[in-house]
Amino acid sequence: MGKIGLTHARAGRTALARRAKAHSIETAFPGLARLPHVHSMGAMIFDPIWSQKRHASRESCELLHIIKGTVQIELPRGRLTGHPGDTLLIPTNTMHRDNFDTVSGLKVFLVHFVWAAEADYFAMVKPLSLPIASPRVAEDMARLFDRLAAGLDFGTEADHLLVCSQVHSILLMILREALRNTPPQKKKAYGERHRRLLMLRARQHLNEHFAEPFSLDQLARLLNVSPFYLSHVFSRESDFALFTYLTNLRMRRARELLQAGTGNVTEVAHAVGYEDEGYFSKVFRKYFGVPPRDLRD
Repeated sequence: MGKIGLTHARAGRTALARRAKAHSIETAFPGLARLPHVHSMGAMIFDPIWSQKRHASRESCELLHIIKGTVQIELPRGRLTGHPGDTLLIPTNTMHRDNFDTVSGLKVFLVHFVWAAEADYFAMVKPLSLPIASPRVAEDMARLFDRLAAGLDFGTEADHLLVCSQVHSILLMILREALRNTPPQKKKAYGERHRRLLMLRARQHLNEHFAEPFSLDQLARLLNVSPFYLSHVFSRESDFALFTYLTNLRMRRARELLQAGTGNVTEVAHAVGYEDEGYFSKVFRKYFGVPPRDLRD
C-alpha cells in the first residue's frame, strides 16, 4: 500500500474511532442530545448590588458571555474569573456573588435556561474549570452569541427553537473542550462512577415499584439513558440481568405474602405485579421448586 493509501486508512480509522466515542457518549447520556429550554436572554449591565450580596438563579442555569469588564464569581467551592470574550456557567440554584469593579462596570450577555441533561453535563463540565475554550473555539462561541443577540426579538416557535439550538451548540462546544482537557484516567473513573450510580438508581426504582407493570423503555427514559445501555450496565454492575433482579424481588415478596396468609394465589400474583395467575405460578414453581398453593396449605 502506498503512502496515500496508508494516509487514507489511518484517517478512516481515526474517523471511525471518533464516531464510536461520540456514539458511546450519546448512548450513555441521550439527554445531551436534547435542546435546553431558554427562559430569557439579553445583554445587560450588572447592578452593583450583585457584587455585594450572594444570590442564586432560581430554577435555571446561567450562561454568561463577558462583553466588557472583568468579573470574579464566588461559588460555594471556589472562584472563577471571566474577562471579555470568556464564557462561564453557573448551575441551577447555586449561591454566588459577582465581584467586579462597580466604577468601570460589567456588561455580559446572560442566558437563563433549563436542561434535562444538567446533572450529567455538570458532572463532566466543572464550572470552576471555566473558561476553557481555545482561542478559535472562543471566537466560534462569540459568533453564536452575536447571533443570539440578533435574534432577541423572537416571536415565533421556529425563532425560539433556533435560539435553543444555538445555546445547545455553545454548551456542547464547552463540553467538547472539557473532555479534551480531561486526563484519560479521570474519564475512566467518571465512567465507572456513572455506571455504578445508574445501577443503584435502577435498583432503587425497582425496589419501590416492583409490583407495578414494568417497561424497560419507561425506566430508561426515567433514568435518561437508552434501554440497551441500561440493560448492559445493570448486568455488568450487578452480575445478573435487570429482569432477573425484578423477578427476585417479586418472588421473595410473593413468598412472604403467601406464608403470612395475606391473600390467595390470584391476589398475591396481582400484589407483586403479575396479571396472569398461571404465569405467576409457573415462575414461582421454577424459582422455589414448589407451586405457590403449597405455601398456602
